[in-house]
Amino acid sequence: MNWPYLRRGDVAGILLAAVVLAAIVFVLLFFPQTGQQNFGFGPEWQCARMEKGDPICVRLVDKSAPN
Repeated sequence: MNWPYLRRGDVAGILLAAVVLAAIVFVLLFFPQTGQQNFGFGPEWQCARMEKGDPICVRLVDKSAPN
């Protein structure tokens, strides 16, 4: 099987694709966007984003706490 030689434009395209892919991987690894956000509240809160309007947040009940 004869492979064609890579030209300057081919190498530039491969390098550009590698840089873009590396940037995407970097952003996803160091800045994960989880589906569950707490909008500045602590971990004991659970928030749901609404399509229109502000998010609705509820405080989770600690089952081990006395009444």
